[in-house]
Amino acid sequence: MSNSHGSLENTILNAIWYIEENKLAKDITVNEVFVLVKRTETPRAYTTIKTVMDRLVDKGILIRRKNGKKFTYASVKSREQAAQEAICKVAKIYFNDDLTVLSEAVNKICASSKVYLQR
Repeated sequence: MSNSHGSLENTILNAIWYIEENKLAKDITVNEVFVLVKRTETPRAYTTIKTVMDRLVDKGILIRRKNGKKFTYASVKSREQAAQEAICKVAKIYFNDDLTVLSEAVNKICASSKVYLQR
């Protein structure tokens, strides 16, 4: 499974995670994602959202199920799982797998840019 996503892929993943985390729908359809993305981002065509969601299925990031005449989608990993993998990848690439050094780098960035991590 690829860990790199395009901007619209990230927007769609965030919409799906939002729906899942808030239990807004049991079975997520393209239309539900389309409506949510339309509210938060530059409007995209329904077919564009569907195409990107299908590509995320092909990449193994989403699963698709046939539900009557519609397809429904779900994420393979939670937002936390995906974030953990991304953080570990950054640690491996830039910090020799040392999460402590990565954490120190994040703290320096936060202190110097006045960006604070929310808990």
